[in-house]
Amino acid sequence: MKSQISVNKGTQSLLLEVGHPNWSGELFTTHHEEQMASIPTNTIISTKRGTTGIRLSGYLKSRRKPIPVGTRIISARGTAIRTL
Repeated sequence: MKSQISVNKGTQSLLLEVGHPNWSGELFTTHHEEQMASIPTNTIISTKRGTTGIRLSGYLKSRRKPIPVGTRIISARGTAIRTL
């Protein structure tokens, strides 16, 4: 994917080949799981800003839960409401 980048205080622009610009959702989840699979299971991972540590074998793969049907989502600075 090509992306336009400004250089020289905005007077010039370059087209650069970049990878995926958005690291949210499934793309990050799959990348993170691949990285975690390459680490030995007895490794200690620091969590909570480095104040605690857990073993990789006890680390949960995904804590994300699906959003229940009927949930109201407020957006647009609180002026719009959607119901799933």
